[in-house]
Amino acid sequence: MGELTSDHLLNDGRLTCLYDGSFEGLLSAIFWVFEHKENPVDIVIEENLQSGFDQVITTIDTDIKKAERVKAGIIRSLGYQAYKDVRCVFLSDDERKGRVMLRFLQYSLKRGARSRSDLAEPIIADFDALLRAVNREIHYQLQFIRFSELRNGIFFAKIHPKANVVPLIMSHFAARLNIQPFMIFDEKHALAGIYDCQRWWMVEAEAVSVPDQCARQDEYQALWQTFYDTIAIEERANLTCRRNFMPKRFWGDLCEMIPHELRKGQPQTATPTACARLAGEQSRKSLQSPLN
Repeated sequence: MGELTSDHLLNDGRLTCLYDGSFEGLLSAIFWVFEHKENPVDIVIEENLQSGFDQVITTIDTDIKKAERVKAGIIRSLGYQAYKDVRCVFLSDDERKGRVMLRFLQYSLKRGARSRSDLAEPIIADFDALLRAVNREIHYQLQFIRFSELRNGIFFAKIHPKANVVPLIMSHFAARLNIQPFMIFDEKHALAGIYDCQRWWMVEAEAVSVPDQCARQDEYQALWQTFYDTIAIEERANLTCRRNFMPKRFWGDLCEMIPHELRKGQPQTATPTACARLAGEQSRKSLQSPLN
């Protein structure tokens, strides 16, 4: 690993740019690349850096004015929708996103708005693949988020998405729960979206402390479980189809997915994960009992 100096050749394939992890930081790094006519192999945050032999690394400071210039350039040359797509791809969890966004802008700003139809171009294909993945995660979260009412009247939901999508779904729920304060806590990305019936905002949080659920929550979840069971047609059950439309990674947070044999004697507010854990503990205690 060496320091960046003017002696290094441009486009030598050894340069990696580091940024601070923010969207403005990434746009600042992209501005630096265009300004210095460099062609780095990657733009990453420090924790994703994979150092190699004879690698050249430079850290790019975040500059809001430069980031705004990149934003304005994207909108002017490619349109506002392209900027929204770039913003969306940034929220991906894919470690390649910095490199993919850079290559996309290098190609698209040269080709113009028509570049979005170059679907056979690998650079565009890579960008669209990340974009589809984030939009798919948004779609899943809009379907499978389950709110619980707390004692203080706030609706609360904890999620574990594969992309940092809370900023992209808050407006949806704020419009539909417009008279109901709520919080969506993304435990994986340590981010919470909060709505107070007037506006919503984001808060960084490693963990949140919430009050107990309200007494009616058991009734609400019992109604939801009854609805789910009633509309099911046992003779037409297709488990493979269900997994395709409702990935198993969500089942642990869905009350309707608690098996019937685990529901008895459990509070309706329990999750499948909690019920399965308790059933496992009871099974182990039974096996350890001297009466067996």
